Amino acid sequence: MFKENIDSNNSQRVNTAEKIEIKNFKDDIAYQPDSSIIKMVLKKPNGNIMLFAFDKEQGLIEHSASSDAMVYIIEGEIQFTLAGVEYLLKEGDTLTLPAKIPHSLFAVKQTKMLLVILSD
Repeated sequence: MFKENIDSNNSQRVNTAEKIEIKNFKDDIAYQPDSSIIKMVLKKPNGNIMLFAFDKEQGLIEHSASSDAMVYIIEGEIQFTLAGVEYLLKEGDTLTLPAKIPHSLFAVKQTKMLLVILSD
């Protein structure tokens, strides 16, 4: 069964079932030995959503982004360094990353992380 909506922009019926996708982010990406895996979930002009799977002791070197972002730890434990301050993030934790602030990360345990990047 699907729900029909009226698209307010052009008053046409839209089959929302074709646009809805149920995902389980924990199962949607797998660990690989000694690797960091990245999977694009959604790419739009106003932002991206990506999944990461870090094997233990893997990570990303210090970098910065031009847009604000937020990370959500799906499972595991990761050491985030943001502007020189260290944060230990565990399953269920989120961290907001302001644009242009240097940050890096190191997986203390195998970790799956969701990254949401907001474009201007």
